[in-house]
Amino acid sequence: MNPGPTDSGWMNEDTKRHLLAQFPAGRIGKPEDVAKVIAFLTSDDSYWLTGQTIRCEGGFLGK
Repeated sequence: MNPGPTDSGWMNEDTKRHLLAQFPAGRIGKPEDVAKVIAFLTSDDSYWLTGQTIRCEGGFLGK
């Protein structure tokens, strides 16, 4: 899984300002965003998924 930059407490304000412009969703990822994807991947609903990199990064442009 590729969660992209996620503010789990490690980001200072300068880092947040720099990254925010690279998120079309208008905000930086939160741990809850990643947790929802993990919950799905560990559920029976994800049974048919195999060998994938799931990008859950809010459209992060990564420039």
